[in-house]
Amino acid sequence: MAFLELDDLTKLFGKLAAVEDVSFKVEQGEVLGIVGPNGSGKTTLINLISGYYKPTRGTISFMGKKISGLRPDEIAKLGVVRTFQSNVLYEKTTLVQSMLMSSRLQYKTSDIESFMETKKYKDEHEGVVGNALQTLQLLDLFNETFRPASVLSHGYQRMLGIALALAANPKVLLLDEPTTGMNYEEAQFVVENIKRINEQGITVLLIEHNMKVLLNVATRVVVLSFGNKIADGNPHEMMNKPEVIEAYLGTETV
Repeated sequence: MAFLELDDLTKLFGKLAAVEDVSFKVEQGEVLGIVGPNGSGKTTLINLISGYYKPTRGTISFMGKKISGLRPDEIAKLGVVRTFQSNVLYEKTTLVQSMLMSSRLQYKTSDIESFMETKKYKDEHEGVVGNALQTLQLLDLFNETFRPASVLSHGYQRMLGIALALAANPKVLLLDEPTTGMNYEEAQFVVENIKRINEQGITVLLIEHNMKVLLNVATRVVVLSFGNKIADGNPHEMMNKPEVIEAYLGTETV
């Protein structure tokens, strides 16, 4: 049984197929890159997996359970959590406050127990705070703990967005172009942190245009073109396939 499995996944917008009959499996512990030229269906695929879109046909299964058709919050509770291309942050709150606001899925105590501040709630809250601080430390954000998100550099804001996703305690983390708009040093910072996240046992699906980033971190890639899967395998081998080169650069004319 695959950890995460897509079976003949299709999403139509009118008569346009943004994703068409895409099937692949993701094994636990992988860093899977999703690549392809603009308009190939990459973000649509992430939207389908995370529940922001419902498939026209086909299924998505996670740990043997069908999740296609569930709401985004239901999918997140099961352990499949996503980030977005833009920085979605609580700009006026400090990093630790932002982490606690994003940690609601970690609480098992009831609203009444929270209001009454029972011992069970206090113990749980202490653990959630500890997890938030550990995540900031893991991603080299600990020194920024008490600063508001709005004053961070672009690279640090992108990493905070990933930290907020980690606050939901994911088993699978869906990253949508985490290095967009970054210089080389910032991109390397993100790469190292993705590796650290994966070392914590979290499976990662990564949309990425920066091929150097992808080749440095992905254990496997799935290549999309016009909504169809055209290749699947070792990153270095896939980038040298004629059909992949043609999808990115067009047919040779020389």
